[in-house]
Amino acid sequence: MTEYRCLAVDASGQKKWQQVEAASEQACVQMMLGSGFTPLKINSGAMSLSERLNQPVHLSMGVGLSEQALLLNQLALLVRSGLPVDRSIDLLRDQAPKARQKQLLTDILSQVKEGKGLAGGLETAKIFPTYVIGVIRSSEKSGKLGAALTSVAQRMTKATETRRKLATALTYPAAVLIATMAALVIVLTSVVPQFEPIFAGNEDKLPGLTNFVLSLSSFVRSYGLMILAAVLLFILTTWLLIRSEAGQKMLSSAAPYLPGMQLRDQYLAGQFTGLLATLIGNGLTVVRALPLARETLSSRRWQIELSKVETQIREGSRLSFALEATAVFPRTASRLIEVGERTGKLGETCGHASEIMGEAAAARIERIVSLVNPIAIILLGGLVAMLVAGVMLGIFALGDFAG
Repeated sequence: MTEYRCLAVDASGQKKWQQVEAASEQACVQMMLGSGFTPLKINSGAMSLSERLNQPVHLSMGVGLSEQALLLNQLALLVRSGLPVDRSIDLLRDQAPKARQKQLLTDILSQVKEGKGLAGGLETAKIFPTYVIGVIRSSEKSGKLGAALTSVAQRMTKATETRRKLATALTYPAAVLIATMAALVIVLTSVVPQFEPIFAGNEDKLPGLTNFVLSLSSFVRSYGLMILAAVLLFILTTWLLIRSEAGQKMLSSAAPYLPGMQLRDQYLAGQFTGLLATLIGNGLTVVRALPLARETLSSRRWQIELSKVETQIREGSRLSFALEATAVFPRTASRLIEVGERTGKLGETCGHASEIMGEAAAARIERIVSLVNPIAIILLGGLVAMLVAGVMLGIFALGDFAG
């Protein structure tokens, strides 16, 4: 199956972008016509820059992931207590502390009253993850909506905590790096130039470190903006390359040799298996669960590899074998999933795999951060000491010659 992006015209004559999964472009056209849309343009693969600029901009209601988890958890409590869905949403709307939450619940309630169900209301909001909508849609058919809401709320809460821990762990090294760069720029562009008139004409008498500091200051003042522009251009070019299909192929082949890539794959494996555990545990089949879990991941490299896994599953392959054949999924996790397939407890085993992968990734991140912090401090102190020493040695040298 291939994901196609279609610019189509609906019955009212409005142009809309639609995403369709189909076996071929012709099948995609037939599906669009069957849904009442007339396709104007059909694209697949990575988006070009012009296509990205032409995509519609969706403004979210400003409800963060933690607020979404709290909302679903509260809704689960009300539904499990026996209240109808529409009444539960109405109560939450009356108690919502923020205007954006009230508006969100109002929109969801209107969709529920129109007969689209809770899944349809959440899907219309366009802020909830796709796996949440898939789980709730399945639970509405099975009559286990309360348990499903609790499950997805717990999953979103766990994801929020993981992100918070990562942000907290990386904040200090990032702050030290910024402080280091700021200190270097200030010293080289504002402090060192104040001493240049004192050293003028005596360059041959100055220590080598002093001449190096003076040359570095002159270089930064002359070419600093050009260097900054080149760095930003390099970052932008690298980002665009990584987002392209050719860049993803290059990244996949070079991943084993890139620092940090295996750690990221381990983290994403934990996230992916956790999503699978939630989806399968709420009654979705592997075929239906895979695309929902795939769309939630932020890595396009993973999305490409998991698309191949979906194809192999539809052709009759086992999930563990298909995942092990990818270039991103850790072998340890695939072995655990194989055990779950053989014992008939795939959802439970995916949950265990998620915990193992997540804890291993968190432990490695903690070790890296514990090393980065002292290294960053030593680097900052060493660079500033070098600049100060260069200036002071030059002053002492001039004093000795004058004496």
